[in-house]
Amino acid sequence: MVPSTSSGQAGFVDLHLHLGASSTPHFLWELAHDQGIRLSEKDYFSFIDSITIREKTTYDKYLKFFDLTELIQSSTFAIEKAAHEAVSRAYRKGNTTTMEIRFNPMLRNKGGEQDLDKIIFSALVGIKKACLEYPVTAGLLLMMDRRFLKEKNLIIAKKAARFAGEGVVGLDIAGPLTKSFRVADLVEPVAIARKADLGITIHTGEVTGADEVWDVVRLLTPERLGHGIRSVDDPKLLDCLAQKKIILEICPTSNLQTSAVKNWEEMKAVFDRLKKYGVGFTINSDGPELLGTTVKEEFEKLVAQKILVNADVTRCTEIARKATFIK
Repeated sequence: MVPSTSSGQAGFVDLHLHLGASSTPHFLWELAHDQGIRLSEKDYFSFIDSITIREKTTYDKYLKFFDLTELIQSSTFAIEKAAHEAVSRAYRKGNTTTMEIRFNPMLRNKGGEQDLDKIIFSALVGIKKACLEYPVTAGLLLMMDRRFLKEKNLIIAKKAARFAGEGVVGLDIAGPLTKSFRVADLVEPVAIARKADLGITIHTGEVTGADEVWDVVRLLTPERLGHGIRSVDDPKLLDCLAQKKIILEICPTSNLQTSAVKNWEEMKAVFDRLKKYGVGFTINSDGPELLGTTVKEEFEKLVAQKILVNADVTRCTEIARKATFIK
């Protein structure tokens, strides 16, 4: 299964790929030891279980897996190697030729011990090296965090603007759900990023309801939504998304593993509603190594479950190529 588009381009597109979930176990194991990081798991095979998910879990437990990978990736040396690995492996394993990698630099600088600019620059170096070695195009999205105060998220937005044109192509927010999080607090950071001509995508509607998606759409007007699957619970919201041409970044395996979607039957209902209302969507890996998948495999699963047909694969890939923030 190799999609082609009207432009003649081949290969898959992954617009939703977390750096913390894109390193193989053996790569992280060796990277940790190279840096002298003391791991709680002394046995390699036990370590594998601590950084991969192959069975259904909960959203909160899923996010806990990132704590260890973020620690291991928290140096300029590590982040460059991890970014390079993410790009090169996405191509080698799944023929992904266009990808946007996202990460939160503040969760990689050891609470301020590492210089934030150097962390971001090192990630860009790793990405650019991989793009020289393989026939791929890749960009970097910086992520804010729901747990952060507005001031910290403002810093990340300003860093994204600072590196616009050098490989940073967009801004996002993710992280555990908190009672203190307010979509309105993102208006200023998003405005800073947009002024720098960066794309905006927001994690919402994954385990949060349609009400939050409405807030995001009204206050932030993003080009894309990370996941966004709970939008299907509100027909008026679906109409709005279709009218505004806001694209959803769907990650099927991730949504099943985190229990955001119960089963393949519910997954089919989600896609049926998106197609009924004309909402554009893309298919993505979310965390290729953490979840053991690729965009190619995601499409194969959806076709096997009779949720999509081959023509949908081409159409989704075309949408993704047009929706990418990489210029």
